[in-house]
Amino acid sequence: MTAESKYIMALSYVKGLGSKSVKKLLQNFDSAEEIWKLSNKGKNSIVGLNLGIAEQIGSAEIWNLVERELEISNKYAIKISTWGDVTYPKMLQECVDAPPVVFQKGNINLEHGKFVAVVGTRKMTARGKEFVHELIKDLRNQPITIVSGLALGVDAEAHKAAIENDLQTIGVLAHGLNQIYPKSNEKIGIEMQEKGGLFTEFSSFHMPEAVNFLRRNRIIAGLCHATIVVESAIAGGAMSTATHANNYNRDVFAVPGRVTDVTSMGCHYLIKNHKAFLLTEANDLLKYLNIAPKKERKSLQKELFVDLTAIEQKVYNLLRSHGKKHIDFLAIESGMASYQLMPILLDLELKNLVEPLPGKFYDIV
Repeated sequence: MTAESKYIMALSYVKGLGSKSVKKLLQNFDSAEEIWKLSNKGKNSIVGLNLGIAEQIGSAEIWNLVERELEISNKYAIKISTWGDVTYPKMLQECVDAPPVVFQKGNINLEHGKFVAVVGTRKMTARGKEFVHELIKDLRNQPITIVSGLALGVDAEAHKAAIENDLQTIGVLAHGLNQIYPKSNEKIGIEMQEKGGLFTEFSSFHMPEAVNFLRRNRIIAGLCHATIVVESAIAGGAMSTATHANNYNRDVFAVPGRVTDVTSMGCHYLIKNHKAFLLTEANDLLKYLNIAPKKERKSLQKELFVDLTAIEQKVYNLLRSHGKKHIDFLAIESGMASYQLMPILLDLELKNLVEPLPGKFYDIV
């Protein structure tokens, strides 16, 4: 670890100084070391910096915590990365609220293809469990890393399925890496470190508190190119992961279920409100990630027999004439708002005429 990284780490330990504030300070000073060594006069000159925070910057107490953390990390073979390090995940660093410091354990290859989050309820159904295993089995031999939260239910099954199919898998924890919670998943947490590992923004001094689990969800979304919600209630934790992914402009998928199932209501909400693409099989994901080859284009004669509404035909003709286009282009050309276009594009997708692509682009099949 560089000296600068230690100072960034020290700033991250200051209570009341969030990641956005640390980033703002670094934009106004030459280095974290300069900030840490500011005189009282220098700290008082920073607009918006209250006395409580100012007193912590440069304190021996916090510096001792940093030194202690380095000792613990060395003991447990934990790797520490800060903003700008080559070992800091690029996808996560793109996020506006990316943490200044992250911790890794195991053999994580950050350059291994596409990272995909598979998340959902702790109280998963037998159908949900079967779907997770079938989905990940169908991703075998693909350049994909499965990311989840090592919780009970969907998370644990996603990690298990990844291990069974020799895919790299990463568990994002809501506490320090000197422990694994829940204890029932300790065996999985150890196994996954052979090909993948554990990841967190929390130091060894953080316990698995409820508030940390919601914070953890943004890290899952931030690491990934896409997020899949398998099963979730309307207020499930996986819904917050989907929200973060949408905010980061990453693709979100949801698996449909029976309309009466509480564990599918969150997924239906995401699909119905155009916050997620419908996913029923691995190929739906692979197309978005540009991994699987496109299906052969249908012949015009076959297309003529598909029953389309006037507006569906208009949108379809736009894509036939112009090829792959962003939804904003289609909105302008059709004279409709994007939110009005989404259900039309979904209907065309279900009729196997149109396919959605990453970044809200569309093309004909």
